[in-house]
Amino acid sequence: MLHMRDSIIHVLLLPADPATVWERSFGSAAALSSWFPQSIEGDYGDGGVFEMVWGEHRSQARMTIFDPPRVLAYQWHPGDAFTLDAHPEDQLTTVQFTLEPDGPNTKVTMVESGFANIAEDRREWALGQNTGGWEEELAKLPKQYAS
Repeated sequence: MLHMRDSIIHVLLLPADPATVWERSFGSAAALSSWFPQSIEGDYGDGGVFEMVWGEHRSQARMTIFDPPRVLAYQWHPGDAFTLDAHPEDQLTTVQFTLEPDGPNTKVTMVESGFANIAEDRREWALGQNTGGWEEELAKLPKQYAS
């Protein structure tokens, strides 16, 4: 049996308390789009469906946890611009950001999980796309806190 990665995990340390990090980077559509997508349209809140927009590309997502200032989680189809119904529901991945105090800083843990459930013909591609994508996108987050 092949060993398969199911998750992408990144941990960042930001020089602000969790409430500030939540407000500036996660707590609203404007906060998230200040570093991640170019813009967000739709219902950005607990249970809401929204679209993350990068130019012509759109990715529809469903908020599954909105727990200020600790946890933000949503589900989407990874790898490219998709609607929630573009593939079977059980092939959605979950992206979760957890904010924890770490002295005067905030430890942000990002986990995207569920790649093992994606159809084999697109699993490795989606994992590769999002592995590189998260490295690029998450590199933008600490720049918001540079003095």
